[in-house]
Amino acid sequence: MGAEDRRGGLTMKTRALGILAVATLVSVPVLAHWGAGEDGKVVDVEQVQSRQVRASILTSGTLVYEQQAMLSPEVIGRVRQVKVREGDRVEEGQVLLVLDDEMLHAEVDQQQAVVAQQGIAIERQRVELQAAKRQAERMAQLFKSQLIDARHYEQEQQAAQLAEIGLRTAQESLGQSRAQLQQSRQRLAKATIRAPMSGVVVAISIKEGETAVPSASGIAGSSLITIADPTTLTTEVHVDEADIPRVRLGQAAAVFAAGNPDAPVQAKVAHIALTPRTALPGAPGSGRSYTVRLRFDEDSRLTLRPGMSCRAEIYTQTASDVVAVPLQAVLSNNSESADPMAEDAGQSYVYVVEQGQALKRVVETGLADDQFQQVRVGLEKGEQIVTGPYKQLRYLRNGDGVRSIQADAR
Repeated sequence: MGAEDRRGGLTMKTRALGILAVATLVSVPVLAHWGAGEDGKVVDVEQVQSRQVRASILTSGTLVYEQQAMLSPEVIGRVRQVKVREGDRVEEGQVLLVLDDEMLHAEVDQQQAVVAQQGIAIERQRVELQAAKRQAERMAQLFKSQLIDARHYEQEQQAAQLAEIGLRTAQESLGQSRAQLQQSRQRLAKATIRAPMSGVVVAISIKEGETAVPSASGIAGSSLITIADPTTLTTEVHVDEADIPRVRLGQAAAVFAAGNPDAPVQAKVAHIALTPRTALPGAPGSGRSYTVRLRFDEDSRLTLRPGMSCRAEIYTQTASDVVAVPLQAVLSNNSESADPMAEDAGQSYVYVVEQGQALKRVVETGLADDQFQQVRVGLEKGEQIVTGPYKQLRYLRNGDGVRSIQADAR
């Protein structure tokens, strides 16, 4: 082998040794990194704390007035005057609307004339009765003296009886006429619409000049004015029959109106319907639900309006100052993240972080809400647990090395 070949071989060996040295220098920190336990799965770690857990039922409904009166006409007539405007506060008995009452006045006058005629008829019958009685008495004396026969005597007695019957008939006719007069006066009074309660005018459905029609569904003019007590604004929600056994009077609730969904309004369960509300036959998911009325706390209805749709959360149970962890931290041996070979199948567990390792610990759970799960047995305040992310938590196994996302970020 020539000198050039030897020099070329040495050069290639030297290059290979250099590359190997560089690789060694690079791999040493990497191996040290893995050997130091920094190869653990990056997870969310949270300290166990005491919290309030509130089990609840979610439902939806509408805001309504508990005390509301929709006034409909009882007589037909053209609207002559509307004395209030929408938003006005009114007192009980206050005049709200006046219908044209000329025909009703004429009817009253006519009935008054009939009553007067009946009174005159009664006076005439009284006079006739007195005359018939005197004549009957004279005929009785003559018959007793045998100056007239029995036929004439009986005729006069019968005439007196008929006169008495005529008087009673006239008196009954007078009573009937007076009743008709009273009805006419009542119809006349109904031409003036008055407030049946104190409150606020929330709707006026007719204008001056339009014709008011006695209440009949679907006919224009059948609804005149709506009055409500604004302090009785409530929520009517529909609770499914599977959840209604957990609802009790006085339970706290939070109402989220569609117009302001981020500001819950506090309320309480005030009424639970005894009969179910059935959905339309054949409708998707048709089932039975019960109407539950939620009454707002004082000064909490200022941002709400009747007719608004809303959702409500009724708190059925509350546990205060209890050990609770995020829902996603609690796993079950029935879930896809569970070890199929585990002996504690069906139990709930969490992963507690100790010295960089995730240790599986079986726990006993209690109440749960939409964020937290109460842990009755198995955890203490201050311990560190793995709370996510789910893509790591689902494949985590007992004893796996872990490091928190926060520590990794630092």
